[in-house]
Amino acid sequence: MTMVALFAVGCSGSKTTENTRQGVITLTHVNDFEELVNQKQIRVIDVRTPHEYAEGHIAGAENIDVQKPDFIERLRPKGTIAVYCRTGRRSHQAAMLIAEQGHNVYDLGGGIMAWMQSGKPTVR
Repeated sequence: MTMVALFAVGCSGSKTTENTRQGVITLTHVNDFEELVNQKQIRVIDVRTPHEYAEGHIAGAENIDVQKPDFIERLRPKGTIAVYCRTGRRSHQAAMLIAEQGHNVYDLGGGIMAWMQSGKPTVR
């Protein structure tokens, strides 16, 4: 069983970190996630379906559907990864899978809905 510790970090609780035995998941506020997206060394993954991705996504994001059985194989995790979905449920599932592989991952709290509500741009 994975031991999990949750604690708030950063100002105004904008990040929550979940430590697993293998990796760390950082639940990230929209503004912090935007900073990550702007860093070229971060791999941004939209874990929604291809149809949802086509409706609008964060610029530069790759689309790898977490609900597909070959998600981890297609992802081939390496380096720092940031994930998001529509509201945060599927991205948390993806983050757990990635952390189980021993990688640290950032998860956009509230998903692309929070991103858009904050006035952040999307592309089609």
